[in-house]
Amino acid sequence: MTTVLFIHSAGAQGPGEGSSALLAALRSILPPQVTLLSPLMPEPDAPRAQPWGDAIEAQMKAIKGDFILLGHSLGGSSILQVLARSGVPEKLLGVVTLAAPFWSAPDWSFDEYALPADAGEQLGGLSPLLILQGDKDDVVAGDHPQRYKNVLPQAEIRILPGVDHEAANAAPKVLEALRAITAL
Repeated sequence: MTTVLFIHSAGAQGPGEGSSALLAALRSILPPQVTLLSPLMPEPDAPRAQPWGDAIEAQMKAIKGDFILLGHSLGGSSILQVLARSGVPEKLLGVVTLAAPFWSAPDWSFDEYALPADAGEQLGGLSPLLILQGDKDDVVAGDHPQRYKNVLPQAEIRILPGVDHEAANAAPKVLEALRAITAL
């Protein structure tokens, strides 16, 4: 039994909003031996890094067995920030991000969400790390995955054809990424 902890994007998360379409599509295709946890992060309409980080840490600590972290947009960048600051848990099998903004890129410079300066050193042992980016994403620029790879050279970048920022049609490719980490 594998647990996937899914951390959603910023913004409203009701039906048809935020990461909801991606999450629904994932639920429909994940094998029965996978437990998908998708907690609502604090104040998704006005997210703050510290409360999100605290919530992610609490969720990780509550998982009894092996798990994978999966984050969409702000969820993906928040996962990496938490791991860089708090360490990589022993039970963590790997990380998959999708459309994660790199918060030190031009026009995306927000220190609150940025990786700490020593992230490369702190996350040097984080593997596998899969960074997924849709080629139709008009929110997060296509150079953000490479910016992550410049800091985290072990990262594998996968460009998803036809996938926009909402990523509603990305579930099959996300499942492939999860399967690259462990047998599902």
